[in-house]
Amino acid sequence: MREYRCTRNALYAHDCTGRDDIRERQGHYIWAINEEAAWQEMARRYPEETAEGFTVQEWEGFDVIVVEVRQEESKNE
Repeated sequence: MREYRCTRNALYAHDCTGRDDIRERQGHYIWAINEEAAWQEMARRYPEETAEGFTVQEWEGFDVIVVEVRQEESKNE
């Protein structure tokens, strides 16, 4: 199984940055055996949008570390 990043084409029909730039779109990350199976999963989740279709791209995930950064209180106030 592989991970795929899928986006809903119907949401980006208007003139916005997400229409032409996939980096601006909200992704749905799906584990599937191939691109067709990932597309079918999107169709199951959003059956009213199958006519517009979905963008499916093979995705390679990565580890993310989230840290909290706080501003130090100033002693010269």
